[in-house]
Amino acid sequence: MNKRGVKYLRFSSEEQSHFSIERQDMITSSWMQHTQVETVNCFVDQGFSATNFDRPDFIKLNAFIEKNYRNIDYLVVSDLTRFSREAGDALNIAKKIQKTYGIKIVSAGRGTVYDCTDHNSFFMMGLEFLLGNTENLKRINDINSGIYAAKAIKQRYIGPRVPFGYKKEGRGQNTLLVPVPEEARVIGFIFQSYLRGVPLAVIEADARDMGLKGTRHCLIERILTCPVYSSQQYVKAYKEQPGGLFPLKDQEPIVDLVSWTRVQDKLRKKPQPRVILHDDLPLRGVLYCHCGKLLTGAPSKGKSGKYWYYYKCNAASRHNNVSALHAHDQLLEAFRLMSLTPKMVKSIILKSEHLLEIRTKDKEKQINKKQGELERLEADMQSLERKWIAEQVSFETYNRWHSDLTKQRNYVRTQIDQLNKRSGDMHSLLVENIGRLTDMESVYFAAKKTAQKQELVRTVFDNSLYYQDRIYRTPYLIPELAHNALIMKEKRLLIVNKKGDSREKIPLSGAEGSRTPVQTSSPKAFYMLIPALIVGRRQEPDKPIVSLAGWS
Repeated sequence: MNKRGVKYLRFSSEEQSHFSIERQDMITSSWMQHTQVETVNCFVDQGFSATNFDRPDFIKLNAFIEKNYRNIDYLVVSDLTRFSREAGDALNIAKKIQKTYGIKIVSAGRGTVYDCTDHNSFFMMGLEFLLGNTENLKRINDINSGIYAAKAIKQRYIGPRVPFGYKKEGRGQNTLLVPVPEEARVIGFIFQSYLRGVPLAVIEADARDMGLKGTRHCLIERILTCPVYSSQQYVKAYKEQPGGLFPLKDQEPIVDLVSWTRVQDKLRKKPQPRVILHDDLPLRGVLYCHCGKLLTGAPSKGKSGKYWYYYKCNAASRHNNVSALHAHDQLLEAFRLMSLTPKMVKSIILKSEHLLEIRTKDKEKQINKKQGELERLEADMQSLERKWIAEQVSFETYNRWHSDLTKQRNYVRTQIDQLNKRSGDMHSLLVENIGRLTDMESVYFAAKKTAQKQELVRTVFDNSLYYQDRIYRTPYLIPELAHNALIMKEKRLLIVNKKGDSREKIPLSGAEGSRTPVQTSSPKAFYMLIPALIVGRRQEPDKPIVSLAGWS
């Protein structure tokens, strides 16, 4: 009676053509014809690794054997590596198949039928499995060492795909990532917006309007954590070689290293609760209860069937449950009283010019200091290279120190580049737009999007505006905007509770107007307000209002 056998063929996408399915089928069919073994069935796993047994057709093979083992004598493979490359697991499964079902494993390429009950045959089978396991380990080590050398030592970009914002130029080892101007502008916008505190959902919506592509989950978070935009890449540790962030050689960064580091620090902080933006509840997500929790908001249906919106505290209903219309009227009235007088605007401009002059001189000192740091780091790198050439330090020590010094050098270079940027641009923007602060209410209404209104409120009150006893309160208000603080308090609109500071720093006024000489402090806070002021500019009807989140 003829023997019967089942063929199993496997091809991994990582392997070369000599393991192709067609070649395996030819070898197994040739052995079965030569030994007059009838083929009962054939199972094929194409594109699956042999490091585990979680393969679709291997699972079907097991089910077929369990059901038809009485009519099967052999399990035929072209080579035992097709069965598995994990020696320990493979031996156990081969023994189980023979012991439970009486089926022997055949290596057709070697022309060998293995018998787990015979010590010589079992030894040879184990040896073939071990050779396959060893070959697999060598291949993995060769791949990992090559990737490590390319990334950490040659500082080349190695990745499955090019990040949005870049394109590849060159071939082979001369391949470089080059920024695509339109896409790079979107990436810069995402990082700048996140540092300003714009919600991720708003950033993504605006970025897609600008041309952002991609459907991956948490797309904005992935972009913000991608080090390639700062001309770095993550390298996995290899044996004794250290892993971590390594610089990319000759690649132009889209985001400077300082900004990228600030974004990572911000991402590590405790995430803020997700807030759904609503045009009828613009203060939801920025206005706090006196207990420290953000006020939520929801509509309530009145007797007439109309919906009315309320801001509420989820911690306790007695804390806050205030009409949104009342809260908005209060805030708008407070904004009217915050409006600057022409005399104050002139004073701020003069102080800004004086501050610009001081900063220009201070920048020169800082640049000289950073240049000294850079020269010291480059001298240390040259000293390290001389020691490496003279074989005074090991490769591991050289590699570790060279990586650390390169990171420090790149960071200092980025700081110098930032210091060299002109401060006059910011001053010009301030002078051009600060006149709009004579009508703070119009600045608020000019922000068409809810996210823009929220950014204005956050900036004016340093993200510390809260509500208690039907009055707005804050420990901080831009000093120049607090010149009518007494009137706002008397009208039960806003109370500035200064903590750890002299109240004399806030010029107060009475019903007769400002009785205190206009004393403006540093205009630094007004530089933060520039995006809101740009939003507040009048524009032609056919031109959209500039997005606050997108200002740069």
